[in-house]
Amino acid sequence: MIVATAGHVDHGKTSLVEMLTGIQTDRLQEEKDRGLTIDLGFAYSKIGELSVGFVDVPGHIKFINNMLAGVGAVDLALLVVAADDGMMPQTLEHLAILEALRVPALLVALTKIDRVEPARCLEVESAITQQLQGTSFEQSQVISCSSISRTGESELITALKAHAQRMQQRSDSGHFRMAIDRTFSVKGAGTVVTGAILAGQIGLSETLSAPNQSQPFKVRGLHRQNVVSASAGAGDRAALNLTGPQAALSDLTRGDWLTANPKMSARSHCDLMLHTLPAEKKSIRHWTSVHVHHAAQHTLGHLATLSGPEIEPGMSGIVQLVTSAPLSLCYGDRLIFRDQGATRTIASGFVLNPLAQSRGRAKPERISLLATLAEATSDADYLMRLVVGSRNGVAVDTIERILNWKPERIAAFLADHSTLVNLNGVLVTVEDFSDVKSRLAEALEDWHQNHPSVQGMDHPKLLALMPKACLYREAVIAQLKVAGVILQSGSLFHRPGAQATLPEQTQRLLKQVIPLIAENPKQPPVLHDLAAKLNIDAKQLNQHLLACAKAGLLVHPVKNRFFEPKTIAGLVALTQSVAGGSPFTVQQYRDASGMGRNLCIELLEYFDQKGLTRRDGNLRHPRR
Repeated sequence: MIVATAGHVDHGKTSLVEMLTGIQTDRLQEEKDRGLTIDLGFAYSKIGELSVGFVDVPGHIKFINNMLAGVGAVDLALLVVAADDGMMPQTLEHLAILEALRVPALLVALTKIDRVEPARCLEVESAITQQLQGTSFEQSQVISCSSISRTGESELITALKAHAQRMQQRSDSGHFRMAIDRTFSVKGAGTVVTGAILAGQIGLSETLSAPNQSQPFKVRGLHRQNVVSASAGAGDRAALNLTGPQAALSDLTRGDWLTANPKMSARSHCDLMLHTLPAEKKSIRHWTSVHVHHAAQHTLGHLATLSGPEIEPGMSGIVQLVTSAPLSLCYGDRLIFRDQGATRTIASGFVLNPLAQSRGRAKPERISLLATLAEATSDADYLMRLVVGSRNGVAVDTIERILNWKPERIAAFLADHSTLVNLNGVLVTVEDFSDVKSRLAEALEDWHQNHPSVQGMDHPKLLALMPKACLYREAVIAQLKVAGVILQSGSLFHRPGAQATLPEQTQRLLKQVIPLIAENPKQPPVLHDLAAKLNIDAKQLNQHLLACAKAGLLVHPVKNRFFEPKTIAGLVALTQSVAGGSPFTVQQYRDASGMGRNLCIELLEYFDQKGLTRRDGNLRHPRR
């Protein structure tokens, strides 16, 4: 169990932790000299069989950033209120932050009771109870304490044990994810990072990455709750001894994230549901400048309002956050926002879409989808709403990134939801898939009605009959081909029975040309040689053969040469096999095809133009 202190400066947080654990968490000399906590302090203790990790946060307003870094993933907050001072400004701000972050539970310690009369204790306790009314913490227990006389120690321990028994265990499914709140070097071991694990599990020798780093790290050593361990999971505080490139290790700092999710990335745009604190006096207007806090990360940003010109105090609205430094976010992450001068906390945010794009962010259909996602009651409900609302399909890789799910969890979800189908790595509803198939078949039929002299259309034109944003267009074509609704002849796609109508003279010439081309199908004769053999003017022959190509009976991929469609189909298939499906060179393709180099170059350029291959320098990538 992880417990974080909270409360105003000099209210006895550090002394209270020391009373419970015997550990002085102020480790910096400046902290000892000034008598106040500046940075995060950590202590661990065994309370019976219960292992408790304490995060002692600073209470001074100047160090609110450090406080926010310490309360991002805790099981219980210990709100400390001094009996002589009562509820102070930082007490109220810390309380607002704890509620905004949805900390599961709160325990209030009324400290320094030995300095005041009993009546004063009752007065402050009443004020605390009143302040908690209407919040998620209104049933929280208040325990009177004194670190000097150790009054309240047993009651606090009993309350901690009781909470541990009620505490809902965090799910350790999903990829490992941890926010770094401290980095340091240990002689003989190297770089050590600490933080709270938000998701997944980690073990020795496992590979991790930081979204802002290109080089991976490996776990050489591991402490869980300050004890040497072979593994740790969600809900634990962990210290990881990392190995990796020294330059990358030295760049790790508080606020960075470690993850085992290969799809994880850091982005500067995200969509979220924003809630303005009720105590805030100003509305959030479009492009409000804010300080952004995500776990231990702190950066600057702007809020672009999407559901109206402004969001009034105590109200919620959909916004897009644009940050100066990229954030590593998942659905459901919570953010804290402070004003431009960093003087007060003004709002909190719940991440709806961590992969937002700036273009078209205010489109009504996009805002409608975000509003639907905001109503989700679970990760599974969110995923269903996302797929249903997207209509164009959602890539499995995107789901793994947004929800931090492992592939096996996505597979299990699909097994339980028969209304969805996985089409080559894209999730779509069965209804939407069927609808797109029907519309494509109708569009192809209409095209044939308007183009009677053409055998069919090429692949790019067929794709263009479906919405460009549709991620499963290839799957639609593939299934319609299997069903016999669409046929492919060479490079052309057409409905069954479609037959181009050509003039009689063109048909007669085609019957003469085909045998000549078939003599050397991969290197057919050039136009002038064909014309000479047929005793016809080359320009006249070219017009007839171009009509045949338009009708899909021939293919004209290179200057002055015509190929049979089946030959081109075989040469396209060769791009997939020439290097085992990997990128290939012109030399490799020439050797595999047996054609001349110049003809290979011309042919591959034609494939590039048609989207059948993609050129990258001296390499060609086959179309998947």
